[in-house]
Amino acid sequence: MKTIHRYIIWELLVTFLIAFIAMTTLLIIGVLVEKALSKNVPIIPIVRMIPYAVVETSRISLPMTLLLAVTTFFAKMSGNNEVIALKSLGIPPYAFLLPVMVLGIFVSLFAVWLNEMAVTWGRTGINTVIYLSAEDILLEQLRKNHTFETESHDITIMVKGVENRRLISPIITLKKPPSSIEAQSAELKINFTEQTLTVLLNNVKVEGAGAKYTGHDRIIPIALPQIVHDTNADPSVSNMGFKQLTADADTIQENLDKKRRIIAAQKVFAAGMGTVDAWSTPQIKQLNNDNQMLLKRLKRITAEYPRRWATSFSCFFFIWLGAPLAIWMKKADIFSSFFACFIPVLLFYYPLLMYGLTGAKNGSLPANSVWIANLCLGIIGLWFMRRIHRY
Repeated sequence: MKTIHRYIIWELLVTFLIAFIAMTTLLIIGVLVEKALSKNVPIIPIVRMIPYAVVETSRISLPMTLLLAVTTFFAKMSGNNEVIALKSLGIPPYAFLLPVMVLGIFVSLFAVWLNEMAVTWGRTGINTVIYLSAEDILLEQLRKNHTFETESHDITIMVKGVENRRLISPIITLKKPPSSIEAQSAELKINFTEQTLTVLLNNVKVEGAGAKYTGHDRIIPIALPQIVHDTNADPSVSNMGFKQLTADADTIQENLDKKRRIIAAQKVFAAGMGTVDAWSTPQIKQLNNDNQMLLKRLKRITAEYPRRWATSFSCFFFIWLGAPLAIWMKKADIFSSFFACFIPVLLFYYPLLMYGLTGAKNGSLPANSVWIANLCLGIIGLWFMRRIHRY
């Protein structure tokens, strides 16, 4: 049995690693191309993103490539009658599937860690590279389009060209106060301490508010978030690690308890004074609205814990379903077995996962409802397990 187990694990790992590297590489290329096109990120920052993109995309490619490897290997094994040969020796399917299931558990635990790393290191690293490259991104956009506008539309920059890192004949239009500034040239200097990018204009001519004047130079600061959105500062639950989620949940619970005590005290005071109408004062209404917002975020945090565990353990349940299904089909055609498993997963598993997640987020379902999709895969996989053991 040790020889059989080594054979199965080795062949499975080889297939998995080849598929994993290929799919992860394609996803990395897709992510980097999207960043380069949507944010005009130059090539050097793109190269710096690669290690972070590896972690970010690996958590996506891991379950699918594992499913591909399992169905490919066991379809080939069953199609070549190796399963029948093992059963004829008195070796039941569960005996040679057991190490694969154990491997699935370890891969799932690794996926939990990978999800945490993707949020706290991978995604943060990509956004940090973009944020630190704000000056390069602005120069690249001016070099290509000869124009740039901040997200708030307060500042518009048009240039004749860009030589090295110097702007040639820039024209800057300010919305507040309305004015137009022309200069012979300009330089960019970034200040991460103050979170600004400064445009240093030389030999300027200003027109605006019915006034005109000419000066030697002028400085215009632009807030960095107006150039690149700092998603590292995004308070979204999906961008927080487990420690951050725990700390945020504790803070929200403290705020909820505090606001509830304030509401209760004000209602008791109003009842004691005989002014029950004071229960609906604007202050109490505002406190109730704040509590509703806090409860909504608390539900999202509560649902995030089981969501990450459930999506990570999809690796195990994909093996649980894919291995017996491939054996049961008895086809050496690997693509038939893979798509026979992949299409139901795509049409059945992910909609169920989204249903459970949506219900957990809005509080209509328990937080552990995100496991519904995995549970359904487990039941279907159990049916196929019984079939391959019986026949």
